[in-house]
Amino acid sequence: MAPTLRELIKPDGSRVAVLDVIVQVKKPTVADWTQVERVLGFDWGVNTLLTAAIFQQNPADPEHPIQISRPLFVNTGGLDGHQARTRRQIDHLKAVRDQLASDDPKRAIYEEEIRRCWRLYEARNRELAHLAANLLVLFASVWGCSLICGERLSTLKSTGPGRGVRGKWRNWRNNTTVRSEIWRILRYKCHLLGIRFRSETPSGTSHTCPHCGEQARTYRSPRPHHRSDPVKWGRWLWCAHCGFNGDRDYCAALNIARLGIAFLTSIQLTGTGKAFCVTEIVSVKPYPYIAYGAVPLFPPHTDLHRLTDSGKLYINGWKKSVTLRSSYATPLLLRLCS
Repeated sequence: MAPTLRELIKPDGSRVAVLDVIVQVKKPTVADWTQVERVLGFDWGVNTLLTAAIFQQNPADPEHPIQISRPLFVNTGGLDGHQARTRRQIDHLKAVRDQLASDDPKRAIYEEEIRRCWRLYEARNRELAHLAANLLVLFASVWGCSLICGERLSTLKSTGPGRGVRGKWRNWRNNTTVRSEIWRILRYKCHLLGIRFRSETPSGTSHTCPHCGEQARTYRSPRPHHRSDPVKWGRWLWCAHCGFNGDRDYCAALNIARLGIAFLTSIQLTGTGKAFCVTEIVSVKPYPYIAYGAVPLFPPHTDLHRLTDSGKLYINGWKKSVTLRSSYATPLLLRLCS
């Protein structure tokens, strides 16, 4: 195909012409549905950027899938702080600019600084999107997953109050371009690598127990004094039917993986894929959580007072983390629950 000419704007504002030469690259063959056994499910977290889990079909008991991975949390680390400060700087520059007269020569200086801040802001978002998509593809490759399932973007919304700068930024991030950019990049990366990708209906995933499939309430935290005050936007899920409790985003990731397993089972048995809802307990089977070695997310099922020492709360020992540095020196943190 003929090359294309486009304009590239560098971080310093300078413009250069780029000639893109299009070449053909052999695309890996997508795995046949009959060969797919493992599913990666991920959820757009409220307190973390992404939360993921990997399930596998259980040949011995097809009714109940097996969870083969520990909880996988992708946290933006200090990037949220960088972006929030950049947004505040933009707002401050706009306020100062608006106070100047329309013919004041200083307005051009402020306009240029505002454009520079927006370029930096958008560049960080693009890099974060690539890093997050790469991590999901890495998880799928390490665990041999041929199918990635994610929450459908069209249903995303922020709930609960945005308290302070952090809450305001988190709610803004949940509804705007960061997630859509990750979604777009992840789709084409899966296409190039031969990994199947589909979106699942997230209705009820954050308020359904992945252990028994019953409706569950969410709370501000796992602490006992918060158990009396359920809140819809709480970050901790607690099931009154079976006693299972865990991070709300993690439970949603488990439920999305269950939806992927249900779709996979349906297409393998009938040849036709069907989209399920997590509340369809008959079709979307719960799974035995502890039986196959996937330890519960913190806190463990024990008295919290036994984990308290000198006023500090220690949960499940140490949390391991990996920091991936970018060219903007903004780390992306990956936590694996140990």
